[in-house]
Amino acid sequence: MELRTRSKNSSRANFYRFMTNYSGKSAQQGFTIIELVAACTIIIIVTFLGIINFNPTEKSKKARDEKRISDIQTIDRAVTEFMLNNKRYPDTENVLRNSSVLPIGSVALNNVNKGWIFENLTAYLPTLPTDPINDATYYYSYIHNVSGYELNAQLEIITDEPTNDGGNDTAVYEVGNNLTLISP
Repeated sequence: MELRTRSKNSSRANFYRFMTNYSGKSAQQGFTIIELVAACTIIIIVTFLGIINFNPTEKSKKARDEKRISDIQTIDRAVTEFMLNNKRYPDTENVLRNSSVLPIGSVALNNVNKGWIFENLTAYLPTLPTDPINDATYYYSYIHNVSGYELNAQLEIITDEPTNDGGNDTAVYEVGNNLTLISP
């Protein structure tokens, strides 16, 4: 009977030695409240910084604005080339066109042959760009008279371009050679 008790006590001692780490602390002690608070604080700070630095909504808005600026510059080049080749601006004079409104006789807004700009621009563009959202708030505008033209795009987040484009509306990105044709 004594042998059995000794064996039982020796097993317990081996188990406790096994559960004790090299620093001498028992593995059964766990974390202190200060360690838990510090770990939670670090996790919260890292999460907060991640949300600030990677805000998907703001990045999407900026990407759409960059596409708008690129599209307006592409349309601007096409209008200029059309003018040089045909000695007139594309579409009907003094008619405001919006990329969200299909003109009568057009089959699609982005149709390069009489799309939202009602002119055949196939020699200058593969497709006629439309705004990434293209609704009542975000759309492209185009108008011309005998002496000039204006292209506009409403931006969501970028503010430097509209204020520095030389136009008469600081809330809209304007391109062309007569930036007073479309009133603010």
